Amino acid sequence: MRATIMIGLAAVTAPAIAQPVAAQEQTKETAIALPGEGRSVSFKGTIRGYGAADYVFRAPAGRVLRVELETASKSTYFNIIQDGKDDALFVGSLGGNRFDAALPEQGTYRVKVYQMRNAARKGATAHYELRVR
Repeated sequence: MRATIMIGLAAVTAPAIAQPVAAQEQTKETAIALPGEGRSVSFKGTIRGYGAADYVFRAPAGRVLRVELETASKSTYFNIIQDGKDDALFVGSLGGNRFDAALPEQGTYRVKVYQMRNAARKGATAHYELRVR
């Protein structure tokens, strides 16, 4: 009888325990418009665990893009990815928290803010400000 109660209790509590982990792994996607020449726009956010924040925009070939990430977390970075491409245009964990270059092709791009595995697996929370110019 005890085994039956324990199995029933596990079946009821397992989804409740798993729910916070699933919530941490979500990616929030936000469509943005690039600001005009000489202007910038900032986005403040928070990511937790394996969660990420994607900022998606369309841009023409040759458009100069400047992106800066400010965060107190030493494990939070951003990548720039062109939709449909296998390789990232910029990898923050290798290139730092600043990107400044012309975009190679017209298309849809995303700036993905994320935490490295060392922080993500601990469920760490990172607050950030992303500036796009």
